[in-house]
Amino acid sequence: MKYLRLVVLLLLSACGTNEKTDVMFECVSPSGTRIATVYRVANGDRPGDQEMRINVRPAAAVFNDGMHSFSFRHGYDAIVSWQSDQDMRIEYPADSEITHQETVIFGTSQTFDSSSQIRVDYQDKPSTHGYFVVEKRCFTGDLK
Repeated sequence: MKYLRLVVLLLLSACGTNEKTDVMFECVSPSGTRIATVYRVANGDRPGDQEMRINVRPAAAVFNDGMHSFSFRHGYDAIVSWQSDQDMRIEYPADSEITHQETVIFGTSQTFDSSSQIRVDYQDKPSTHGYFVVEKRCFTGDLK
């Protein structure tokens, strides 16, 4: 009976997730008051075990990998473009599976003032195996 308890405890302790978070890059808004963090969360080695996420927050706030405004699987890259502190565009690989998407980020979801909001335009873009063949992934200023 003593060994049975030990085996059960070992099995239960192995059930936890080994989630790993890797920050890929950060992109600051034109005034420097807001920041978008693109990061990957993985709980395994297979492509389906990885999810790309984007967290948008005040620049003075601490990054929280549990708060995100956009996430997708089967794509491993993103391009973030700020037109102003209230408008941004996020480009993601066209073959990605979107798992979460907010077209407007309100203060209550990302610790902004309750009257603050950021409008987000999402665009899928052709990629090479889920990656963009570009050197720059962060743009600030006029998006035209």
